[in-house]
Amino acid sequence: MSISKPPEPAHGEFAFELTKLLLQVAWADDDVSPKEAEALLAFGHKSQLSREQLDLLSECLAGKAALPPPNLGFLKVRRVEVLRAIKELIVSDVQVRAGEDAILEQISLLLR
Repeated sequence: MSISKPPEPAHGEFAFELTKLLLQVAWADDDVSPKEAEALLAFGHKSQLSREQLDLLSECLAGKAALPPPNLGFLKVRRVEVLRAIKELIVSDVQVRAGEDAILEQISLLLR
């Protein structure tokens, strides 16, 4: 399963901020499933993140780098798109854990 349509390449900053938020969601249960990692890497490539950004994404997914904080203020403008991408990531491993719905709700409140 893939995360929704990537943002247009001209929206590179949005794509990277969304990717940073998705990393936070993926690690929220202290485990990134292979399907979640695959979905995030595919999203990063489709979004045309830079090589440096893709390397950081890979390191974060492997637990070798600290998670960069996303700019929620920047993401608020496209709240629906952000929430849709989060929901798709949550269901990408076919197991929706109890805490994942709570995360979606918390992020929804933060993006208001």
